[in-house]
Amino acid sequence: MDHLTPLTGGRVEMRPLTADALTAWTAGDRPALERLTGAVFPDPPAPPPLMEDALPFMRDRMREHPDELGLWAWLCVRTANGRAVGSAGFGGHPDEDGFLVLGYAVYPDCAGAGLASEAALLLADWALGRPDVTGIRITAQVHNPASLRVAAKAGFVAVGRAQDPEAGEVVILERRVSK
Repeated sequence: MDHLTPLTGGRVEMRPLTADALTAWTAGDRPALERLTGAVFPDPPAPPPLMEDALPFMRDRMREHPDELGLWAWLCVRTANGRAVGSAGFGGHPDEDGFLVLGYAVYPDCAGAGLASEAALLLADWALGRPDVTGIRITAQVHNPASLRVAAKAGFVAVGRAQDPEAGEVVILERRVSK
């Protein structure tokens, strides 16, 4: 798969990020990034918080496996003005139980507007329609109520807690294919 149609919601559109777009973003090449994504970025086009470390990995993965488009990074674009407001994505192919891992981040000036919830909902609905996916997991830090609200608004329910060596205590949330 070398092309995916963007996913459009009420206020955001999710656009899958190719290796070239991820290369431009990690390099801070705003003209190339805007040309490749069709979105407007801040200058400089820094990734949203918590995505700085993930983008180079995703870029490298997409270079090696362009057929995995959609299983990694997506750009969240506000439909009203074409502005990039964040990113979201999965951690690759589903695990042996058919679960994907979903993460999301928006720029601080876009937080609290429900855009991350809409993005998570669009991606979850798309992924749960794939025949190889039975569910999606999100891990959110217990002391991050905004992330927990995003997950809840996107239809995820808490199924447990765990200790993450880097993040501390996290809540594990899931959304499964409807039967």
